[in-house]
Amino acid sequence: MKQRYLTRTLLLLSILFTSIFAKAQQNDDMINILLKKHVISQQEADSIRSDEAIKAQAKKDKEHVISVGTKALQISGLLQERYQAFQQVSSNNGFDLHRIRLIVSGNVTDNWSYYTQTELSGSGVKLVDAYTAYKFGDYLKVSAGQFKIPFSLESLTSDAQLEFIDRSQVVEALVGRSKDVISVTPGNQQGRDIGLQINGSFAKIDNNYLFDYTFGVFNGAGYDVTGDNNYNKDIAGRLSIHPVTGLIVSGDFYNGVANYGTPAKNQKRNRGGFDARYVIGPLSVQAEYDKGTDGSIKRDGYFAQAAYFIVPKKLQLAAKYDNYDPNKAIKTDRAKIYTGGVNYFFNNWAKLTVDYLNRREEAAVQVKNDILEVQLQLAF
Repeated sequence: MKQRYLTRTLLLLSILFTSIFAKAQQNDDMINILLKKHVISQQEADSIRSDEAIKAQAKKDKEHVISVGTKALQISGLLQERYQAFQQVSSNNGFDLHRIRLIVSGNVTDNWSYYTQTELSGSGVKLVDAYTAYKFGDYLKVSAGQFKIPFSLESLTSDAQLEFIDRSQVVEALVGRSKDVISVTPGNQQGRDIGLQINGSFAKIDNNYLFDYTFGVFNGAGYDVTGDNNYNKDIAGRLSIHPVTGLIVSGDFYNGVANYGTPAKNQKRNRGGFDARYVIGPLSVQAEYDKGTDGSIKRDGYFAQAAYFIVPKKLQLAAKYDNYDPNKAIKTDRAKIYTGGVNYFFNNWAKLTVDYLNRREEAAVQVKNDILEVQLQLAF
């Protein structure tokens, strides 16, 4: 009797052990065999099956619950308060809330993720980003919603990571920002649009990918709008190569038709460009060239910049040369900006930036329009 009891106990323990590491079907088969050999009773078999079902359901429920934590729900933000002092007497010096952003993002599963960003400064709340993405692997991720178009390294760099307070003239004019033709009436499109995009990396060498690619289809009507304003869909693509550690070189394009002008009508809105950035130790250098065609007007511009940490992770000096021609048919409208800046990092989240912008016009008469900007940033 004692031996039979010991045998039954060992068999029951083996079933419990198996239930952890084997599939449910295998456990059920084992239970049926034990029943057939009268090692366990029907009541004991039912009890084991019930425990297995409860464990399986608990595991299934856990996979579908979105919990507040570092993976499923992440909350971050950006606060930038700016002071501007204008050389032009017609402009008033003063403070403004440059950006107040609230970001909610997370990974619902290992493959599905989401990202939303809301702008709280200015007049009214604006939805800046809102998209979901499915990652098949490093080689392919599909994103759908509202996000940055894959054009221009400076535009794709986050606001918190910029080394200067302002983006370059050509980026503001050709990448769906403050001076783009699609921004004249609704305002700055923040380099974003609504559409579908694929991206990924390939050709892995020494644990680093050699190439990154992005291709997308967009409305071409800007962000936070209820729908497209014409029947055409715009396309954009970007290919980057990492030839050596710290260096990225990219080329990109954007072809589309947008509804703009006075009166508004559907017109060509094409862009092309290339850029490069190299970071080695405390030094970073970056350059970009972009050109665009809006209707019959051709535009282009470029910039080159360098930044150097004179105190590691604390104090950074930066300089930039920015050149933009808004209409290549006119020979006296090119604008140049020389910017000198200082960045002081209090820690990983807080930064103080001081920039002085010396503006030069191509026209014979120079306008006194230099600007001193100071910005305090908190990003978390």
